[in-house]
Amino acid sequence: ADLRERAAARVRQQLTASVNAPHNPRGVSVAGSVGATVRRATALLEVGLIERECEARLLLLALVGGEHLLLLGPPGTAKSELCRRLSTIARLGYFERTLTRFSTPEELFGPLSLAALERDEFRRATAGYAPTAELLFLDEIFKSNSAILNTLLTLLNERLFDDGAKRERVPLLSAVAASNEGPESDDLSALYDRFLLRRLVAPVSDDGVLELLLGGEAAEGGSVDAALPDLREALEEVRAAAPSVRLPRHVALLLRDARAFVRETGADGLGGGYVSDRRLRRSAELLKACAAAHGRDTVSVVDVAAVLPHVLWDTAEEAAALAEWVEDNALPDGGAEQLRFLLESVRSRAAAEAADESAGPAAEAAGGGGGLAEDALALAAATLAAAAEMRQHVGAVERSAEHLFLPAAKAAVLRQRLLPRARESAEELEQLAAEAGPPPRAF
Repeated sequence: ADLRERAAARVRQQLTASVNAPHNPRGVSVAGSVGATVRRATALLEVGLIERECEARLLLLALVGGEHLLLLGPPGTAKSELCRRLSTIARLGYFERTLTRFSTPEELFGPLSLAALERDEFRRATAGYAPTAELLFLDEIFKSNSAILNTLLTLLNERLFDDGAKRERVPLLSAVAASNEGPESDDLSALYDRFLLRRLVAPVSDDGVLELLLGGEAAEGGSVDAALPDLREALEEVRAAAPSVRLPRHVALLLRDARAFVRETGADGLGGGYVSDRRLRRSAELLKACAAAHGRDTVSVVDVAAVLPHVLWDTAEEAAALAEWVEDNALPDGGAEQLRFLLESVRSRAAAEAADESAGPAAEAAGGGGGLAEDALALAAATLAAAAEMRQHVGAVERSAEHLFLPAAKAAVLRQRLLPRARESAEELEQLAAEAGPPPRAF
């Protein structure tokens, strides 16, 4: 009993040291001011807008990760207002256009350059148009026609623009698109896939309408003159750090299983949901950028909860099902059941060796005591690591309200659903770690 108490005390000491140690072995360097800058930008985006916390955070997440955001919802829900505000706050070159089925390339990419035509060159005067924008807003995106579709696809995906015989790099950081509905034809599937982040935007709720009507500030159309010049620098800092962030195995497995879930669920539960390889890979990269924005070197379960519900679905039905699935599966189980099985196996081997001691030194040597000691030490180390990792999950969920890209209401739901499970799993693993010390005979 005294030995068991000493083992438990040693485990608690090791766990405390592991959980409290700075976890940044890969050299991820992001100043704490980055988080403060993103929070100020979020607050400015939300001024006077009702129930748009999630959309504001996704817009900033898209900018942080260099990805594109699609907002699906009815007119008059502040979709364009958010984008205009961000261009003002971040001082980004901005271009917006509402597309129709009769839109021409000149409306989006600029008119033909008369000076270039005089030199027998087919080039466009792109200044002030989409090819020179850092932030792009396209309303009614799925009314794009074949005349502009191919050029737009290249602009969004490769950040390149074919200007006559020359292919030029564009300064685009992020594009935001809006539509009342999803694509109606297969010709637009490639365009749909270019928008990694997707959000269903609903009108203000009945409770929110009272705040909208009685609030002191006008919602859409209210001016936001404040600018954050350091936001651009913060974005560059995060992008530089993101490639060094580690994607844990449990997150990679979750992405794999999420793709399988979407494929099996599909529209109306009939199957056939599709997640492209490009979308899956970019989802992983966005998770890394999300972690880097918090100054972390590893993707956390809260990053998963903030990002994954917005990146893998195609239809509204899939979106709701995926959000529920992510909440149920974001937290790994910790492997307590497998570790307990291995612990019982080591104990059985130790008991068998103890019984063989009476057979003499030859039988004892044949029993493989050295192998048992190695297995016991490896099991103790694995159990201790699993317990420390689960304690880190507990801490991440406890601090979910501080996450830059998770709205407060979603963070509260996450704590309610995941925290009890995480604590219970951590306590179980800590108990196993205390029991998993190698038997005295193994030393």
